[in-house]
Amino acid sequence: SILEIREEHVCERNQIARGHYLFAQANSLAVAIIDAEVALTRSANIRFLRPVRLGEKCIAKAKVVHKRSLRYQIDVRTKVNEETVFRGIFEVYRANE
Repeated sequence: SILEIREEHVCERNQIARGHYLFAQANSLAVAIIDAEVALTRSANIRFLRPVRLGEKCIAKAKVVHKRSLRYQIDVRTKVNEETVFRGIFEVYRANE
């Protein structure tokens, strides 16, 4: 997933991206990689490792690190120029279809 930080994503006074955009990118990706019609985030353990600034391009990658029944543990890392700026471990629940 790619997110380019634009004016609408940053705080006006310091040009730093608001955290909920980085979280939303990671959460959406974690849910999207589950092959299910309905997948819901059960929990998330996240870390913002450095501020992201206006004009930077955030590239997020996700992988399933553990699966147990209908629960998945997804590791999402977001990088800017190969530097990790965000990391999240998401527990995603796949609804029984």
